[in-house]
Order: sequence, then structure tokens, then C-alpha cells
Amino acid sequence: MTDTITHPPFTGIYNFRDVGRVVNSLGGSNLVLEKSIYRSGRLDGASPSDRKKLASEYGLETVIDLRTKSEHIKQAETYSSNNKNRAATDVSLRPGSALPDKGPWDTIYINFVSKKFEMDMLKQLKWWQLIWFLTLMLFRFRITAIHILGRNVLGPKGLPGLCKDTLRFCQAEIRQALEVFTDLKSYPVLVHCTQGKDRSGIVVMLILFVLGVPLDLVKADYALSNEGLAPVREALIKEVEEIGMDANYTLAPEEVVDAVWNFLHEEYGGVDGYLDLIGFDEQKRWTLRKLLLV
Repeated sequence: MTDTITHPPFTGIYNFRDVGRVVNSLGGSNLVLEKSIYRSGRLDGASPSDRKKLASEYGLETVIDLRTKSEHIKQAETYSSNNKNRAATDVSLRPGSALPDKGPWDTIYINFVSKKFEMDMLKQLKWWQLIWFLTLMLFRFRITAIHILGRNVLGPKGLPGLCKDTLRFCQAEIRQALEVFTDLKSYPVLVHCTQGKDRSGIVVMLILFVLGVPLDLVKADYALSNEGLAPVREALIKEVEEIGMDANYTLAPEEVVDAVWNFLHEEYGGVDGYLDLIGFDEQKRWTLRKLLLV
């Protein structure tokens, strides 16, 4: 049932799973089309065999990468540092590039931290924190600057608060991600961020809500990230602490889904009301259901 979590089929990709297969297995019925939507953590550590498997065995056509510019820069620096001695001989590396070659699939990059989100975060800093943040950014100390936001703004909100802010301020980005799933030519699709848990989680939650998947199954799918991240949690904790967050940011408690569900109903009158507002209208939702419901 959850063997793609407890026994991952890859050597360098974590928190990977077939969303349809998980929902159908946990629910005991054939509800969501399998081998269509995958979710995972970042793909940067994928080995050549992992990438070959994604293309040949999983038939991957599209990858949606929801990470920010800062995350891409940080990961490129890490990859370059770890692979200085391999770059000249490893065929998986592009000449002059820090990151491995992309697979034969299309990659769609969506910076899931919108300008509105950034401005809202900055408004919550004290004036001296804001000056220090801007100074660090000016001199390109991006991670140190982000630590100020993490410690003083993001961390205190907790995961439910961050999800609510994402729904408030990243609506264009959410619509862009969802619209990928309305194009038959995009399938199969893999959506990921860094951990494959929260930004990816919001996109997957909204899709499952549209499909009418019972809330307990949506929560169960989200919570599977606890198992999916277990092998790399120690490393992830170090990463999130570097940006001012704590170990709780690497967890996936079911109450996050409850918080999202309740927020959509309290603030927007429900899932449909929210999606109408952001431009993912009933016609698009109908297409999504047509493509993904068995």
C-alpha cells in the first residue's frame, strides 16, 4: 500500500509516491487514476538510473518545480561542492553546470513565493530587522537574510499559518500549477518542491478536493510524508534551521489538511469559491475530474 514510501524505488529521490495509488489503496476503491500524478521531494539528487526509471518505467512527461530562486541557488552550490571531482567524467552532468541534466520531460518552474507573499512577510519585520534583511540581500547573503524571515515571521506562524498565507498570497502560482493538470499532454505529472510536503501538498490537496476524495484520505496522503522524509530528516532539519525554522517544519501532521480545509470554507465559502476566485473555474475543474477520476 505504501511501499513507494517505505521502500522507495529510487536511490536519490525521497518522499516519492503515486497519489492515485495511495488514495485507492487507503480507500479500498478505484477512485483516482493511477500512474498520473506523482509527488516527491526535490530531484537534484536523482541518480542517472533514477532519471532513466522516471522516464522509462513511469513515463514521466512533466515535472512541476515549485521552489524559489534562493532554493535553486542553494542547491546548486551544494551540488557543485559535492561533485567537484565528478563533473569532468560523470555523463549525468552538463558541461559547465552545477546540476545534473534534466530528463526527457518538460520542466515547469513556478516560484511559489509570490511578490505579495514576500511583501507581507517584510511588513511583519521590525524596522531594524528590515534594514538588516535588505542589507544582506544587497550584498547577496541570501540565506542569512532569509534566516531573519524564518526566525521572526515564518517560524512563529507554524505550518498551518504558512499554508494559509500561501493560499492568500500565491493564488496566481497555485492556478498556474493546477492548470498543468488540465492538459492531457502533460501526463504523467510529478510535482515537487524541496521536501515535497507543503507547497506540493497544497497543490495535491486542492486536486483531491476537486476530485471529491474523502478528507480522511487526503489527510492520510499528506501524512505519508512523515515516512517519506524519515531517511533524510536529519539533513533536512539542518537545512531548515539554517533559514531560521525548527524541526517541526520537516513534519507532516494531518491537522495541516484540516486547517486548509477549514480556511477555504471560512474565508471563501469552500473549495469551489476559492478556485473560482483564483481563476480555476468550473470548466477547468470539470476537465480535471474528467482526466483523473476513474
